[in-house]
Formats: sequence, structure tokens, C-alpha cells
Amino acid sequence: WYMLPHDYKKGEKYPWVVQVHGGPHVMWGWSFWHEFQSMCAKGYGVYFSNPRGSDGYGHEFKGAIHKCWGEKDSQDILAGADLMVEKGLADPDRLYLTGGSFGGFMTGWIVTHDHRFKAACAQRGVYNFVSMYGASDALTLIEWEFDTLPWKNTELLWDRSPLKYVEDVTTPTMVLHSELDFRVGISQAEEFYTALKRCGKKACFVRYPREGHELSRSGEPKHRVDGIEKIIGWFDENL
Repeated sequence: WYMLPHDYKKGEKYPWVVQVHGGPHVMWGWSFWHEFQSMCAKGYGVYFSNPRGSDGYGHEFKGAIHKCWGEKDSQDILAGADLMVEKGLADPDRLYLTGGSFGGFMTGWIVTHDHRFKAACAQRGVYNFVSMYGASDALTLIEWEFDTLPWKNTELLWDRSPLKYVEDVTTPTMVLHSELDFRVGISQAEEFYTALKRCGKKACFVRYPREGHELSRSGEPKHRVDGIEKIIGWFDENL
């Protein structure tokens, strides 16, 4: 799906935000998201899709990313960004990327492997699968998704971790996380942000007290509003 920016004029190209859903085994459809609406109101177009790994398209489609997060799914997401450019809607020099949970992981993965985006915001993502194990209320996630444990196949989990490739980042990256996130602990954000800064990358860190993994959907209203404004402000800063 894509949403046109407010006051869209046919033939003009606009800054465009690629949104990545969480899960990964969920799906987007006809639903209302304040974040999307706010971006369109500020002059951005928004693209969102269900890449391989999403629900709703059968078992084979859902299982296509088993043990290989970041490979086929990122190809599908980037193909969507290319499509917006091909349609003449998106300015290829003003593409932006964000997502939460699995979408935060994917944002981290893409900025460490691709350099087309002017700025990105990784929300509540996992960036180091090795250190996540044992520090999450989704204890069996790694076992289900990668058929292993950190002490049995550290190499596989480290290869799937955006943190491993942090030196390759060229995209200004905001890392946004909640202090009471028990699904993906805030230490994940601290690791990724610290590595970005240590490697001399342009980055900023936004953290919210009293909030958990559901910040963007059920957090305190002032935090939800502030989060949306922070993300759009980061994109504006990097226009």
C-alpha cells in the first residue's frame, strides 16, 4: 500500500517513508496508524507492505525467512521503495526508513547493508541476537526462528545481527526505545547506538521512561505524540 502526501500534485516527486511492520509473522492491511497519517500531513508519502515472512499468504510464505532474517524480506521491502520511485511518486534522493520491533531490526539491517535512505529511525528493535537471549519475555523466539541457542551456534546469530555490520552504516540513524520494554530490552538500543557513535556515524538516541514494547500503540499520549514528532523531525533534519 501507499499513502499520498497531503496536497499531492500529480507529476511532482515527494519525500517518501518506507514503513516496516513488526512480528515478523503479522500482516498489515486496511488500518489506521497515527504515525502514517502524521507523516502524510507533513508532506511525506508512506509505503508499507507485507514482505516474505508475513502472515496472510500461507505457510511457505511465512516460513521463507526461517533462519535467515534480513535476506529475502529486505529484498521485498527495497523492491517496494524502488516501485515508488518507478511510479514517479517518490524522490529517490529523499527516501526514509522506519519500523518497530521486527521493523526496528529490519531498519538496522537495511542501513548496515544498503545506503539509499537519507535517514532512518529504528524503533524497539533487536540488533544483537546473541545478547538478546535470556533478556526477553519472548525467550523462545530465537529457538523458533533460528533453530539454535546462542551457545550452540553463536556464529549464525551474530551473522543475523545488524550490530555486526555497524561499521558499514552511512545513513543518519535514530534509535528509539522504551525503558520498560521487556520484549526487546533497552540494552539492545544502547548497544546499537553506542556502536554507531563509536564508529563516528550520525546518530541520536531517544528513550522513554515508563513505557514498554507497545509505546506507539498504547503508550502515554504525550509520549506517543512526542515519538511521532521526533521521527518526523529527524527526517526533516536530514532532508
